[in-house]
Amino acid sequence: MSDLKKFEIPGHVTLADGNGGLSKLLIETEWSTAEIYLHGAHVTHFQKKGEAPLLFLSEASEFHAEKPIRGGIPIIFPWFGPREGLPSHGFARNVEWDIKETTQLADGAVRICLRMPAVEFHDVEYIVTVGDTLALELLVGNTGEKEASFETCLHTYFQIGSIDDVSITGLKDTGYFDKVKETGALETASAIRIEGEVDRVYFDTTAAVEIIDTKIGRKIRIEKSGSASTVVWNPWIAKSKAMADFGDDEYLQMLCVESGNVTKNKIILPPGECAVLKVEVSSVELA
Repeated sequence: MSDLKKFEIPGHVTLADGNGGLSKLLIETEWSTAEIYLHGAHVTHFQKKGEAPLLFLSEASEFHAEKPIRGGIPIIFPWFGPREGLPSHGFARNVEWDIKETTQLADGAVRICLRMPAVEFHDVEYIVTVGDTLALELLVGNTGEKEASFETCLHTYFQIGSIDDVSITGLKDTGYFDKVKETGALETASAIRIEGEVDRVYFDTTAAVEIIDTKIGRKIRIEKSGSASTVVWNPWIAKSKAMADFGDDEYLQMLCVESGNVTKNKIILPPGECAVLKVEVSSVELA
């Protein structure tokens, strides 16, 4: 770890030993604190000062070099969902990323640039900017000689007061595939409420999404670009109990709203081109 100390910024970026002996970066700014594990380039914590944490992290998460962290913001690449004989949601969240650069910006925010170890035909970088908001950029370049096809997603777990007291706006009139019911549908609700297991992929949408949390008393806004898919997920009771790295009742305090390009919105990238997925998460008190 000593050779990574050069990336520290006194008072703002500190390298530390995390759970399971995994290395992490601790970030502090005027507005907020954050935590990034090098394993999976995984943002596990973001909290504005004076607020509840914005990201949910399971207390049962297994911090292991060969397993993904449960909660925070897993990076999904190069595929979404299960693949027979291969890790679910790809391999990006299961490898240790390299630190490329750490910078304190002129406005006081801190920018961390990470790079995934070399992958055949792909150059992958991840830029995390911590300030009054949390800004994320996943950059995938096609270094091969042929067209590349892949999926990307930032699988963000949000901390909420209670699943009974939240609603999601921004997806009305958007078509989606319901993975629980295994059927397609059109979203008719202006404000989506969660009343059971939800696993929906919304297609062809670039809209910002907001989580209205009346128990905590805040609105979380998820803005994105370079993304045509939004995924909404909550495992509810049975699946929570079936997951070894997730608490039986933790579904009550979390909600995933994920931004990316999956299934029919997968990316087709010509040689020499780069696909950029940007997500910015902010929060304000409810009026």
